[in-house]
Amino acid sequence: MPALPRSKYDGIQTLRFVAALLVVITHSTFYASERLGAGTDTWHFGEVGVDIFFVISGFVMMISAGSLAGTRDGWKFFGMRRLVRIVPMYWLATTVKLATLIVIPSAVLHASLNPGTTVLSYLFLPSRNEAGRIEPLLGVGWTLTFEMFFYVVFTIALLVRAKPIVFCGAILSAAAVGSAFRADDWPAATVYLNAIVLYFLVGMVIGQWTKDRSLKRLAAWLGYIVALWAVIPFLDGSYSAGDAQGLLRHLGVAALLLAVAAAEPWIGGRIPRPLIFMGDASYSLYLFHPLIAPIVPVVLAKISFPSAPLSVILSIIVVTAAAALIFRFVERPITRALQDRLPYVRRHRAATIEPAPVPDTGSVERPVSEPTPGP
Repeated sequence: MPALPRSKYDGIQTLRFVAALLVVITHSTFYASERLGAGTDTWHFGEVGVDIFFVISGFVMMISAGSLAGTRDGWKFFGMRRLVRIVPMYWLATTVKLATLIVIPSAVLHASLNPGTTVLSYLFLPSRNEAGRIEPLLGVGWTLTFEMFFYVVFTIALLVRAKPIVFCGAILSAAAVGSAFRADDWPAATVYLNAIVLYFLVGMVIGQWTKDRSLKRLAAWLGYIVALWAVIPFLDGSYSAGDAQGLLRHLGVAALLLAVAAAEPWIGGRIPRPLIFMGDASYSLYLFHPLIAPIVPVVLAKISFPSAPLSVILSIIVVTAAAALIFRFVERPITRALQDRLPYVRRHRAATIEPAPVPDTGSVERPVSEPTPGP
C-alpha cells in the first residue's frame, strides 16, 4: 500500500462536512417538529456525526501535533494554537445566543439567563442548567467541553515530553472506565467520566498508523479499545441490547475513519473543492446552525405553510450557505490573523490540515431520543 500524504487529507476534510451535515439534518427534523407541530419524527441517525468528529479530532492531533512531542516549547505552541482556533468563534456564537436571550427572550425556547452557567460556558467548563442538564448556554457547546479536556491532556503530554498516544491513552482509558461508576447526581465536573472519550484515542491510533504503518501496533491498540468498550457496560452490573448496539456503532465509526484515511492515496486530489471547503467550514456550521436553522420553521409557521419536509430542506440549505459565509468572512480571517501573531510559529509548523471541533446532537446527559434543542 502506498504511503499516505503527511499533511493533506482531503478525505478527512470531506468527512468533516458529512459529519456536520448529519448533525444539521438531525436538528432540522427536531426544529420542524417542535416549531411547526407537524408531528415529524426526529431523524436520530445523524447523531453519529458527533462520534465521527471526536475520532477525527484525535486523528488530526496525531498528524498535526505529534511531531511536537519531545520539543522544548511545543506544548506552548499547541496550546495557544488550539485556543486561537476554538475560542473566538465559540465566544462569538455564545454571545449571539446571550444577546438573543436578553433582547428577544421569547425566541429562545430551551435556555434562560443564569450568570453562573453563562460564565462557565465562556470558560468551557461543565455546569448544570436550570433543567438539570449538563450543558452550556450554547447547547451544542457541550462537545467543546470534551474537546478542551482532550486538548488539555494532550498539552500536558507535550509539556512532560511523554509519548502523546501512551499518556493520553492512559488518561482517556481511566475516564472511560470511570463512566461505569458515575451516578447522575455526581457534580458536573465529573462529566468527563464518559466512554465517549475513547473516540479521541481511536483517532490518535489511526493517525499514528498513517505515520508508522505498523499493522501490529494498530491491531493491538484497536483491540484494546474495543475490549474496553465491550467490558465497561458490564462494570455496573448490567448489560442491555442498547449496549450491544452501542458497541456496533463504535466499531462502525472506527472502521469508517480507518477506511477514509487508508483511501487517501487514491481519493486525495479527486474530491470536489466545494466539499473540502465545507469541511473547513464545519466549525462555523456546527456553532451557528442551532442559531439559524430554527428561523426557517418559524417563518413557515408565520406564513401558514407548516410543511415539515420543506422546513428541513430549507434549514439545511440556509445554514450551509450561512456557514460558508461566516467561515469565509469571519472565522478564517480572525483565525489567520491571530495565528500569525502566535509565538513559536517559525519554530513549529503544523500540518496543513487544521482540526475543527465537533458538531453536536445532544448532551451526554440527555437520552438518545432527545436531541439538543435550538435557541
